Amino acid sequence: MGTHDLNGWDSATPAPAVLRAGAILRALADAGGQPLTPAVLAKAAGGIPRSSTVNVCTALAAIGLIRAGGNGFVLGPGLVALSQAYLDTLDPVREFGTWTRRMTPIDETLQLGTLEGTDVVYLAIHGGRQPLRITSRVGSRISATCTALGKAMLAGFPDDRVREMLAGLEPFPAYTGRSITGIDALIEALHETRERGYAVDDQETTDGITCLAVAVPGLPAETQPFAVSTSLLTGHATRERIETLVGLIRGLVGGMGHV
Repeated sequence: MGTHDLNGWDSATPAPAVLRAGAILRALADAGGQPLTPAVLAKAAGGIPRSSTVNVCTALAAIGLIRAGGNGFVLGPGLVALSQAYLDTLDPVREFGTWTRRMTPIDETLQLGTLEGTDVVYLAIHGGRQPLRITSRVGSRISATCTALGKAMLAGFPDDRVREMLAGLEPFPAYTGRSITGIDALIEALHETRERGYAVDDQETTDGITCLAVAVPGLPAETQPFAVSTSLLTGHATRERIETLVGLIRGLVGGMGHV
């Protein structure tokens, strides 16, 4: 297929059945494993007809993307293979796995994330010997405005671009009393991140937890940003420990960004 064909995709008319399938999958994802009946799904998916919901669910079940559960439907195991295939196409995900397997074991857990809109999405996790209970799951997301991962990636954009991205979203989500909720405070934090070379979440997402993150360098311009973080108890966040962990993350992302 040539470049002309690719550029013409944005003018094509989306198939209604595919859009409905996407809406149904999102509704089931939001349900957190709770089975949804066709009637509930029809409403949650934007008010599509119940008969269409049943037809789409039957098709999705036939290919393993959803399955019958209880008195309704839940997500199916076929999504796992698709998700892994997508993750395998992202070089930083593969490189994160390659480089973390070579590392000397550490107590803290390492997390790879990317920026999707104004959220951080966790793509891969390397468990430490003493992982914290708050470690995020692959696929989970959180606002970029008060996370170390988010600030590490946002710091790679000019200030005016960050303001544009977050326009109209104030106040930002607050997870603790320390969460950044305004754009000016965030911009100041991004300046500090650029100066020190790494981002800090000082109990902004969870009380008693400090997070550190460094963006993956050397990626082509205009591509998706990635960053690696780790978390530790704030009481253990001594200057020496922070320097050690930041050095470890810098070595990791440096290898990932120059393969």
